[in-house]
Amino acid sequence: MSKKDDINISVEKINKLIGYKFKNTRLLIESFTHKSISENNYERLEFLGDAVLQLIITKNLYTTYPDIDEGTLSREKQSIVSKKIISKISLDLKLIDFLIAKNLDLNSSSSLKNTIAANMIESLIGAIFLDSNYSVCEEIVSNIFSKYLVVKKNIGIKDSKTLLQEYMQSLNKSLPVYATMHMEGPPHQPGFKITCKIPIYKETFESKSVTVREGQQAVSKIILDKINNEKKI
Repeated sequence: MSKKDDINISVEKINKLIGYKFKNTRLLIESFTHKSISENNYERLEFLGDAVLQLIITKNLYTTYPDIDEGTLSREKQSIVSKKIISKISLDLKLIDFLIAKNLDLNSSSSLKNTIAANMIESLIGAIFLDSNYSVCEEIVSNIFSKYLVVKKNIGIKDSKTLLQEYMQSLNKSLPVYATMHMEGPPHQPGFKITCKIPIYKETFESKSVTVREGQQAVSKIILDKINNEKKI
């Protein structure tokens, strides 16, 4: 079977997977082409798709929750379009199986795999938008993200870092101080130790993670759990 036949089969599978048939299959192929293969790769489509995704999710939340304030809507949107969520959706759809690349060992790094998976779904959204129109793209995205767009009683729940910061402000204390240290490990899979100090405790709290953001959230939760447990005593 030729390489062209392989690509044609992939196009058919992707069309069926997302419930949309591309008129311009070159757009679809470009949306799954990594920069290791060609200058005509998915990066520009990813840039566009990110903006389209943000708009679609923002519009959905704005319409679904007419009485919710901007801050809460913004937190909920950021949660839905976070790299963690969109990479999970992409991996569940197995879009990574259609990646066109060379010299990439995705199994060697979960961080790299998650990043590329997230990039691929954003570039795919950008390609669908260009190949069709906003309404069609909105329908497909709403279907793909349906699990995260169900109507909920409470949305935009604040993350641990924000809650800890607000707690310290309520005590008129200085804000938490975070520090980041690189951990030894392979360059393709970075690790970080995140420490945090707050004025109400002498000890320094720490957490280890593959990203700084996740580490800060984790160590903030450790501190919040300690605070809440002490309140119960």
